[in-house]
Amino acid sequence: MTEVPVAEPLETDQSDALPADVPEVVVAIESSTPGAVLRRAREARGQSIADVVQVIRFSAHQIEALERDDYASLPGATSVRGLVRNYARFLKLDAAPLLTQLEPAVPVAETDVRPPTNMGEADEAGVVERVPPGLIVIGVVLLLLALGGYWYATLPADSRLPGLLRDVSGGSAAVAPGTVSAPSTVPVVQPAPAVVAESPPVAAGETSAAPPYAGLRVEFDDRSWIEIRDATQKIVFVGEYPAGTRQNVDGKAPFQIWIGRASAVRVFMGERSIDLKPHTREEVARFNLE
Repeated sequence: MTEVPVAEPLETDQSDALPADVPEVVVAIESSTPGAVLRRAREARGQSIADVVQVIRFSAHQIEALERDDYASLPGATSVRGLVRNYARFLKLDAAPLLTQLEPAVPVAETDVRPPTNMGEADEAGVVERVPPGLIVIGVVLLLLALGGYWYATLPADSRLPGLLRDVSGGSAAVAPGTVSAPSTVPVVQPAPAVVAESPPVAAGETSAAPPYAGLRVEFDDRSWIEIRDATQKIVFVGEYPAGTRQNVDGKAPFQIWIGRASAVRVFMGERSIDLKPHTREEVARFNLE
């Protein structure tokens, strides 16, 4: 009797045979963009966009644009970085990782800082101003002596001093032939010395100061960002600037000023220093200046 081979059962991957009642697990990967991080931090604090606007004085449009990473509708790369830094500070977040993530979308352009104008630097002193006053007086006296000598040398021989000696009565003294008369004594009037006005002495290296700048001036004690609009709503000064920057701002008052780190910036209108503390909340100052 012939034996019939029995086929062995095929091995199957037991991992593919999952029970029908095991639910499928879907893991939602949340976005980690700077805007998403800021939005989640705000929602975790239970605050609305209106609450944020009341504290840090950003507009609702700017907060919404930040949270959806819409940087094109915000005013420039430096302003975007300043907004992110101050929003993160308000939410008690570390701004450094957010700024690093922001770099590809909003690259930092090299800051164009113009050298301050009319900062009291005097023009280079002229040649006359560099000469000591004493030398000027001596030069004038020598010039007068030279002119007097030239005038005397051009007089006729009989008009010079020996020929000008006369009798005190004004007549000529009679001289007998063969005798020599003593000349009459004639008082000689010395010319009055020339009076030369001396300028006040100037210390070596000292120069006259230019009049102070009467307009709006901004000085940075540390890195900060700023935006200034004039009466026509034109942005006349904007950007993030390092410590030591001084800038005169041209424009028509009143000015709308927005400073991201108020403690690092000083504002002057002419010689008057503007106190930023009454206008500052959470290190952000926003005010109008006439």
